[in-house]
Amino acid sequence: MIKYGALYVLFSVVFVGVVMIADRIHNDHLLTQTKDSVYLDNDKERATFAAEIVRQYILKSDQSLPTTEGGLSPYFYGYADLNNDGSDEVFILMQTEEYCTKKGCQGYLFSHTQQKLAQWINIYQPILVADESHNGWRDILMSDDNKMYRIEYHDGHYLTDVSKAPEFNNRQQALVAVGLALDSKYYRKGGSNLALNYSQPIFDCQQCFLFSFNRYDESDNDFYLLVNSKEKKVSMYP
Repeated sequence: MIKYGALYVLFSVVFVGVVMIADRIHNDHLLTQTKDSVYLDNDKERATFAAEIVRQYILKSDQSLPTTEGGLSPYFYGYADLNNDGSDEVFILMQTEEYCTKKGCQGYLFSHTQQKLAQWINIYQPILVADESHNGWRDILMSDDNKMYRIEYHDGHYLTDVSKAPEFNNRQQALVAVGLALDSKYYRKGGSNLALNYSQPIFDCQQCFLFSFNRYDESDNDFYLLVNSKEKKVSMYP
């Protein structure tokens, strides 16, 4: 069990971590890194589908994907059925200098038919699927300007000016997730330096959090925990 004093300290750490989300991510997001199918059955198909979208609809005609160091991807992507029609939409967040500034990177939402549904600038992870919906489409949670915002669907499209979207506060959920991570069998076995990691999968759930940590006997290695604060589940990631 977590003592109340320790819990207060953890809340303070989470609060500061959430407020300073951009400072941490801005150091990472600049990496010096058509199939019309309703159903994508495996990770390989999803990767291929996302790559085709990037090549055909995001890159310029004379442009190719830049090579990156350390095997890092020039873009991240995630899938979710946002309008409950049985087909996944795909979100692509570019990661190269041409598509990024110090404030964030360009993000794109495409349908399963590769139709561009929305585009954003100066955003960064985490990018999550919210529990709430508007006009039949799930809200999207995304980060910009040191804050998280709730992007709602109105008048046939998602809001693309993030500054006009309502803010989203997940500090209480983050506090619960910290407690679950600390009390997990994975962390209790010699864990140390638990920290929120904002590079969690795109279109992860609203109550999902990614943590990094070390072990005393393997201090040079990073380990990761994926925590669902709603379902009270903790697992190693990936």
